[in-house]
Amino acid sequence: MDCRTGFRLKRRLVSEANCQKGLQNVRFIPLSRVHPYIAEFHTIKVGIKPSKDWATTGVIDQYFPQDSFCVVRITDLRGEYVHVYITGKAYKQYERAIGMGSILVLKRPESLCPPDTGKAAALHVDQVQQMWVMGQSLDLKQCQGYTKKEQRCQEWIDIRQGEYCNEHLMKICSYSKNGRMELASGDTGFDIRWTTVIKKSDGSISYQAMKKPEQVQSSTQNAKKALAYYVKGIGLVTVTGEQFKKKPKKESDGMDKTAIEQILKGRYDPGAQMIRKLKGIKEEEPEHLLSKEALVKMGIGNGAPLTKEEEEKKKRTFDELKNATKRQETKKKPRYIEL
Repeated sequence: MDCRTGFRLKRRLVSEANCQKGLQNVRFIPLSRVHPYIAEFHTIKVGIKPSKDWATTGVIDQYFPQDSFCVVRITDLRGEYVHVYITGKAYKQYERAIGMGSILVLKRPESLCPPDTGKAAALHVDQVQQMWVMGQSLDLKQCQGYTKKEQRCQEWIDIRQGEYCNEHLMKICSYSKNGRMELASGDTGFDIRWTTVIKKSDGSISYQAMKKPEQVQSSTQNAKKALAYYVKGIGLVTVTGEQFKKKPKKESDGMDKTAIEQILKGRYDPGAQMIRKLKGIKEEEPEHLLSKEALVKMGIGNGAPLTKEEEEKKKRTFDELKNATKRQETKKKPRYIEL
């Protein structure tokens, strides 16, 4: 049995001495006080924030594994629940050891801000030093009731308190009440609560009912209504391990790029040039009858100097024109004209 929490273990993985050594220099917070403690980290009240050097322990009663992380819900077997996101090196190290009934020890966990006001915060660990698996719980057991035919209830309970969860106990009480007139006609109620032991100043002990927090969801169906927290490196993840992914952008149903090229072919007006720039179409330079040098002189070209090939081509053209004029001058005219 663990001396701090009273959990009974059927298989211990970490000795009591190592647990005591690992929890040195940190304040141990029972799971029943975790929600008020971490709520002070996110409050808007001005004051000294609580220390981040703290630890807690709980039994896993819900487990949602994913490829690179997992989401678990730990309980103290007395109606208190906290969701924990295990990622990074911590998940790789303890992936095989984590499961239903595992007793987790969390040391200096990161608190995740609740999505809405009035909702419970969650915890996040990603380093090996932030957690370890103490062992396997002896008292966690699945409820013996059925939600549907051949579908067993998914709630896990403390075997020392009975074989049925609170919801099934309420149903059993209502069935009995409807069948008995002395109970159906009166205002008899049935309420299940854990009690806390309070020691008074005179030494006497009193028992008070412990109210169930409104933000804690006990049933699996309510949990699937999905609180979601932002986890660094992963994104928005629900308490059931589902990720919110961005919807892919739909491609525009406009005209094909090749069809636009065919339409703009041979058009060089400002509108056509603008469409080419927007669609990323390479603009084809129009073929001009005038030479590049002539276009530059007219102010139409880009003013770039002629290349060597263009210079040689220009020189050959002028030489051919000179030779043609010389041949015409040297050619003798006939002295006689035949009629």
